[in-house]
Order: sequence, then structure tokens, then C-alpha cells
Amino acid sequence: MPYLLGKDAIRRTIPYLKKGKLIFRNNVKVVSIHFNDNEKYKEFNKGASDFVYWHLGQVQYKNPDVQVLWKANQFPTPFIRCWLDTGEDVLMDVFNKSSEQIMSHLAKTLGQPDVQESEQIQEKLDNLCKFGAGRLRHCLCEIPGQVPCSQLVPIPHNMRGKYFKENDCYPPKGSWRY
Repeated sequence: MPYLLGKDAIRRTIPYLKKGKLIFRNNVKVVSIHFNDNEKYKEFNKGASDFVYWHLGQVQYKNPDVQVLWKANQFPTPFIRCWLDTGEDVLMDVFNKSSEQIMSHLAKTLGQPDVQESEQIQEKLDNLCKFGAGRLRHCLCEIPGQVPCSQLVPIPHNMRGKYFKENDCYPPKGSWRY
């Protein structure tokens, strides 16, 4: 398949594009990334050029309504400029930052809150039947109408299995229990 030929063809596969985590807010309309690839400025622009190389496809795939541009060799210092639907622009300096730092900075300033984390928290709160570590309730005794906690209130003797076994309270085998 000629689509997967070439250097770093993994960047063009659908599973790789779906792994992008940056989803812009609805008011972001245009994002432009400026960096310089000249040898003189390359060390300070490495993060921005790596961001364009590795993450730009993911950003475009996850944000189809946002126009994403990149311009090389026009300015000596790297920066990202974002235009909002109100006409305001947000300018970010990415001088000497790595591509991961740029991605986290964009996610904090213009990204939507993480939807999966909020869904997981909501799932924990919604399902009250589940209890244990990391849940809303630690023990079954915290649910109203249940047997109180055996650490705080002792269980009556007739409700313990040991009492039934010692006092031969079980019905004989082969007969109906109730």
C-alpha cells in the first residue's frame, strides 16, 4: 500500500491520529504555529518543529472545525497564535520548550476539560451499589437499611454462622428448611 511508504509512516495511520489528546474549545477557530528550521536557530525551535512533525496531524484530526496552519522560517523565535471566534487572539511563546510541554500548555489554556476523567468520576458517584476502596462508600454498613458494621456494633449471636453450627440449629439433611 503506497499510503504507508516513506519515513515515519505511522504518523498517517488512523490509530495514531485517534490517540491525540488535544481537543480545542468551541471558541477556537484558527491556530498558527511559527518556527524556524535554519541551523542558526534550530536548537531553540526544536520543540516547535517536533510538535508540528509529531502532533499536528493528531490536532487536525481531533479538531476538524479548527484551521491549523504552520509557517517555517519567517520569524527567528517560535510562537503559537490562536484566534478565537470573538476576534481576540492568544499568543503563546514556545521558545526552547519541548513538544510535550507545548502540548500540555495548549491543553491547559485552550483545551477542553478532560471528558473521560469527568465521566469516570460521574460513574463512581452514580452507581451507589458498588462500595469499597475508591468508591463513594467504603463499607456496606454505610448504606441505610443494611446491617451495621461489625466493628462498631456486635452482630447478635443468632445471626452468626458459628452459633447455628455449635447449637445444631440447622435442619436435618433431606428435610425442608422452612
